[in-house]
Amino acid sequence: MSMSKQKKNRTWLKTIPSPWFSTSEILEYLGISDQELVEQIELFTEGIHYKYQTPNEPGSPILWRADLIDELLCLPVPPLEKEALRNAINNHITCHN
Repeated sequence: MSMSKQKKNRTWLKTIPSPWFSTSEILEYLGISDQELVEQIELFTEGIHYKYQTPNEPGSPILWRADLIDELLCLPVPPLEKEALRNAINNHITCHN
């Protein structure tokens, strides 16, 4: 593959929004405490519902898939929250001062 194609592919990959959220974001999204999340951890599968930010590194921050957790828990999500989640996943959230 030529250098220009490799550079173009890397640029394209950077524009794809990540579906993974931090622990603080998932706690806020679900409206639960850290303790409640810990109590439910056995429901989640590593690599599907959560992953470590730096694999094979103890203590690495955990990232979560809110959409897959919703499916698992069958949580009723109000339409505005679904729209906010879609916007967050697709990186369409903007902040105005």
